[in-house]
Amino acid sequence: MMRFALALSVLGTLTTADAKAPDAPQQPPAFAVASRPAPALNHVYVVLDAATFAAVRDSAPLSRLLGRADGGLPDYAPPQPGADRFFFRGRETYLEFFAPENRFGEPVGKVGLALGYDAPGDLDALERIWRRTCPIGARRTPVRYRRVDPSVPWYDSVQCDETAGGDHLAVWAMAYRPEFHRWQSGTGPTEAPQTSRAHILAPRSAEGQGRFDINHLALQVTPPMFRLLIRQLEDAGLQRRETADGTLLTGDGWTLLLRVSEDPPRLLSLDLATADAPPDRLSLGSGVLIRRGPQTVAFRPTKGVD
Repeated sequence: MMRFALALSVLGTLTTADAKAPDAPQQPPAFAVASRPAPALNHVYVVLDAATFAAVRDSAPLSRLLGRADGGLPDYAPPQPGADRFFFRGRETYLEFFAPENRFGEPVGKVGLALGYDAPGDLDALERIWRRTCPIGARRTPVRYRRVDPSVPWYDSVQCDETAGGDHLAVWAMAYRPEFHRWQSGTGPTEAPQTSRAHILAPRSAEGQGRFDINHLALQVTPPMFRLLIRQLEDAGLQRRETADGTLLTGDGWTLLLRVSEDPPRLLSLDLATADAPPDRLSLGSGVLIRRGPQTVAFRPTKGVD
């Protein structure tokens, strides 16, 4: 899991009605730069309860829609029996699901949100901004894939410490290293360096994967977390708009809705744009998959969330 060595439609149609968010800052971030590219989304991880984890892992209709699951590097093989996590790979984004008893000790309901940059220079620029604006501090972590010898530079991650290690939500940004693509694809050092998410995930389409992308998330957050996130994400270049459903942040090819609540942070809904038409409704343990359009589906980890 990409977690600093680390570690599916918003319900109803969003409106453009003005709604003041709780504790919304009155001034734009001091270091926001309008011309700076907004980040894309790299991946999302969610820790599921045991019944939902097994249902998502074993669902044939879901595998037909999203492509087969895998157990991760180095060969993206199907997950082994008893594995504590598995992945669904999209075209430019991917999903990672964890079992309740997982290697990282992450609690059920926790969500990880990795912003993604295709150009390493954009991550460098974000690091400089977050180092000035993150209240506690920011850090950069170069991550290597160490299950081969010699190890391979994999990606660099940048985080604000106050939002990267919580019990319910972790947010960070990352960019792949060109050495990782060369190792994965078998190309030599004379080939043009590739760091885009699409290049990294392109081989998965030939292996029965790469049939969706994440294009929207809705998260419930506490007022203190909202204040931290809104500043951090606006500094990263996401564009903000208040709606009747919450605060909508728009990135490169995806959106994030934040709803403020005194209850613990959690994932409310996650939208996927799919290559094929989804089923009308698919029960998955405690969760449910609901069709929202001809090629759009929403995953809710808890039935009845609205």
